[in-house]
Amino acid sequence: MNWLVASIIALVCWGLWGFFVKLASKYLGWAQIFIISGLVTMLVSTILFFWVKPQIEISSPGFIYSMLAGGSGALAIVAFYNALGTGRSSIVVPLTALYPIVTVIISFLVLSEKISVTKGIGVALALAAILLLSVD
Repeated sequence: MNWLVASIIALVCWGLWGFFVKLASKYLGWAQIFIISGLVTMLVSTILFFWVKPQIEISSPGFIYSMLAGGSGALAIVAFYNALGTGRSSIVVPLTALYPIVTVIISFLVLSEKISVTKGIGVALALAAILLLSVD
């Protein structure tokens, strides 16, 4: 599968995910939604583990970074479910979808990655979008 097809699948699935979580939040609390969706994720992870049979090197720095990614992702999902339970999906979903700004800024500060003028303008516009989305 090429990157474009995978990107489009991810885009559609994330869109459905936000929609389904909003529907679920009408009937369940954030903790119930987190646990149920986490169990489904665990099932898919288990199937994938036995299908792909990856080598997992726990002494690799990649293992630690993967654990940190899982932890920060889980906390993000908890906050997202909580926000969707009380906020409007038309605001919460686009606002939280601006998370790449954090990655760009940290990559610039920690990894010394360059930010072009175009990317800098994009970050500035995204920050403006956060302000505009958060005003009701």
